[in-house]
Amino acid sequence: MAEAALLALSKIGFYLAGEAATFIATQFSNLIELPNTVQRIRRELLMMNIFIRKTGTSYLSDELLKAWITEVRMLAYRVEDIMDNFSYHSLQYKQGPKQKKLANGLSYGLVFSGIADDLAQIEKEIEHVSKLKNMWVNSFHELLPSQVTSAEQQFPRYSSPQLIKNENLVGFKEDRELLQKLLTPNAPVHVANIPALKVVSLLGMGGMGKTTLLTSVYEQLKDHFDIHAWLTISQTYRGVDALLKELLNNVSASKHTATADANNVNQKEVTVPVDIEIGDKKRLKPDDINKMDILELKRNLKTVLKHKKYIVVLDDVWDRRVYDGISDVFEDSGKENRIVITTRKHDVAALATPGYLLKLNPLDIKDALQLFCMKAFPNKNHFDWTSELLEHANDIIKSSEGLPLEKCPRELQELAIHIVTKCEDSTLVMCPSELQELATDTVKKIKSLSLSVCTSELQDLATVIVKRCEDLPLVKYYHFSKEDLVRLWVAEGFVERKGDSTPEEVAEGYLTELIHRNMLQLVENDELGRVNTCKMHDILRELALSISKVEMFGTVNDFGAMVQMDTGVRRISSYGWKKMKKNKSNMKFPHLRTLMASDTIVDYVPSILSESKYLTVLELQNSDFQELPASIGNLFNLKYIGLRNTRITSLPNSIKNLSNLQTLDVKSTSIKALPPGIVNLTKLRHLTADKLADKNQSEFRYFVGVEAPKGLSNLEDLQTLETVQASKDLTEQLDKLLQLRSLWIDNITASHCGELFATLSTMPLLSSLLLSAGDENEILTLKDFNPICTKLHKLIVRGCWALGTKHCPILQNHGKYLKYLALSRCHFVEDPLVVLASCVPNLTYLRLNNIHSPHTTLVLSVGSFPHLNTLVLKDMNDVCLLTITDGALPGIECLYITSLPQLQKVPQGIRYLGSLKKLWLLGLHRNFKAQWDIDGMQKYLQHVPEIRV
Repeated sequence: MAEAALLALSKIGFYLAGEAATFIATQFSNLIELPNTVQRIRRELLMMNIFIRKTGTSYLSDELLKAWITEVRMLAYRVEDIMDNFSYHSLQYKQGPKQKKLANGLSYGLVFSGIADDLAQIEKEIEHVSKLKNMWVNSFHELLPSQVTSAEQQFPRYSSPQLIKNENLVGFKEDRELLQKLLTPNAPVHVANIPALKVVSLLGMGGMGKTTLLTSVYEQLKDHFDIHAWLTISQTYRGVDALLKELLNNVSASKHTATADANNVNQKEVTVPVDIEIGDKKRLKPDDINKMDILELKRNLKTVLKHKKYIVVLDDVWDRRVYDGISDVFEDSGKENRIVITTRKHDVAALATPGYLLKLNPLDIKDALQLFCMKAFPNKNHFDWTSELLEHANDIIKSSEGLPLEKCPRELQELAIHIVTKCEDSTLVMCPSELQELATDTVKKIKSLSLSVCTSELQDLATVIVKRCEDLPLVKYYHFSKEDLVRLWVAEGFVERKGDSTPEEVAEGYLTELIHRNMLQLVENDELGRVNTCKMHDILRELALSISKVEMFGTVNDFGAMVQMDTGVRRISSYGWKKMKKNKSNMKFPHLRTLMASDTIVDYVPSILSESKYLTVLELQNSDFQELPASIGNLFNLKYIGLRNTRITSLPNSIKNLSNLQTLDVKSTSIKALPPGIVNLTKLRHLTADKLADKNQSEFRYFVGVEAPKGLSNLEDLQTLETVQASKDLTEQLDKLLQLRSLWIDNITASHCGELFATLSTMPLLSSLLLSAGDENEILTLKDFNPICTKLHKLIVRGCWALGTKHCPILQNHGKYLKYLALSRCHFVEDPLVVLASCVPNLTYLRLNNIHSPHTTLVLSVGSFPHLNTLVLKDMNDVCLLTITDGALPGIECLYITSLPQLQKVPQGIRYLGSLKKLWLLGLHRNFKAQWDIDGMQKYLQHVPEIRV
């Protein structure tokens, strides 16, 4: 977070030091030194950036370093403003150099001279701030006690965390038993061909209780080993040599403790440094250890550990290089030794011996509430309040049964109202019975859990806290899509191209890294197993926001606070604010770079835009925003415009001036056409635009694409184009868009098919494709569609494809590369599931909607779709029977069968789907539910968390 501003500055600095600065310098003789000044500033900032990155998180606890970084940050922000100002005026000058003066009467010469003076002053201030670091930060650190070369201070020894009594461990019973089994020497763990030396990993996000659980088991089992050592690594990993020295010192304490325990069972563990005996050689003292190089340290450790049974804990490991750097000292001597690693990173946990990785999950609500009460009310016997809690929960449910909604407990009322709102209805009784059951079931599991032994205020507070912590012992989640986040990062300039990778690919790598570090949690994968949706724990989100506010990076607040907000703020998000009536206040944020606004402040957007000329990101999706002002064209710095699902009907012609625009999202709006000038935006990478014609999606063309503007082929950087209408000219223009990855084409007719599909076949990077006919009776002939590239993995076809399509190259040749297939209104002569199982065997997602076939029986035979994760069968009016054979869909997790009104018999094979997590059987024959109950299917599917029938 500390270097966020500097990342953007680095990119801008390269730009200014190049074409723009050189051009202006040639126009004004007094600015000949401008490129050199900018280069010097860029170099200084680059070095500062590297220094700050190397400090890691240590600045959080170092007031001097924190103060110095604050000064650097303020300088960086000022440089960013100056550079953006330069970019704006240099662009204006290049577009109309005959204009000698600006609108305010100033000459361009005076403007650029003023900018040069500002940069010269900044350079002096950067030099001064650099001297401050050398004078105070570095000098002060040299005097810190941690620099004294005594063994005890140079290599502090970490002891085990405070021991938690087994009876006070909440929700860890099964995990504790398994961990105990994994750590016990000679315990039978049924994994073949594994060494006696085992690496055991505990994986879980921060606050999950990894260290607490391990401490409990470690303390119980450590005496089964000749040597035991515990090292806390954390993010401040100091290198292999320091770690080896610490381990050797730690081992000495362990050996000394073992001797002491043998002589006096009442003597407590001793952890002071002692001399170490290395075989028959001299006894090594701590000072001797501190003088050893890596080879000596490893040699001595091998000697100490040889022929001994040992357990070594590496707690809180963030980088697998920690273990890689010392792993060779742990030799497999057949003694059932254990190396135990706790981590929040998946790549580190993967170091575990096969079968020896334990992943911790969040506590359920009952255990989370129990743990909270133990901490909040330590003098209360938890058995007392647990039983009272359960009784109180039962009382609430019993007393609520049969009552009108207004007489039910407040928790139930809130839940019911929330669900009804989702249904766009006004009363719970008018919702489907399934929804009513869901409401009641949810209340039983969560809402009615409160403490009857406390006051009503404490009852509410306890429940709120536990819900807020999302069942984590240490601590609401914020969900977002990978696509949105990646594009925002690129627009902000936080990501740069690396090698052959695009900025988007680099950003996706960063996102994956955050998930591996458990800073973010994965919600959903896409068809390739990549990140699709993430969530951020509310505690982490609030921490990020607090840091953002301190660093003036961004703020999320309420309207009242916004009116009084510091005008220097650079990013604002208004999601979650309360709706406010418009007043006459003008919002002035001259340094604003990002505005993410919901309905709460949408009326103020024009005012904010008029006063924020450096704006880079404008995100207004899912709001009532209706019209972009023509002045939007003045925001030269704008790189991202998000207007998805708004009420906008057109875009102003001035948008052609946004030469830096990378993303334009006007999907699911009322837009009918794009302005012709959009083809001038040669840096555009993602263009999504269509009209939402039918919100209920009951019509075939419920969304309508826009006409491709003439000159579309100018946009050579386009990676995403969704949705354009097919035309004679489109094929020729697509032929030049070689960077396209995702393409949606609407209104295709039979006359388009030949040339269009031949062109699509030659696209080298195309990975996702939607083809939608002009109407549901239009026949699409795919015989000319034969992709030369294997990257195409997602295919959506909407319309009636020609008979014999199963023999076309797209299925016969390319079918094995498809991972995602969605078909709507297609016709099959045979059973569609049988046909597709042979043509597209590697699918992970399959959706069949309104498919027509003379076969009224669908069959999933043995071995069908071995990799399928999600299957959707919808609106198939003729299907009477679905047969699922044992051995079909071995990896299925989500099965949705909806609106098959003739399906009366329950597919018995559902019981064989052991990996199933979601099962929806909705809108089927009126007798289906009764047959379900008669067959007693619920008892066979107790392993499925979510069932809706």
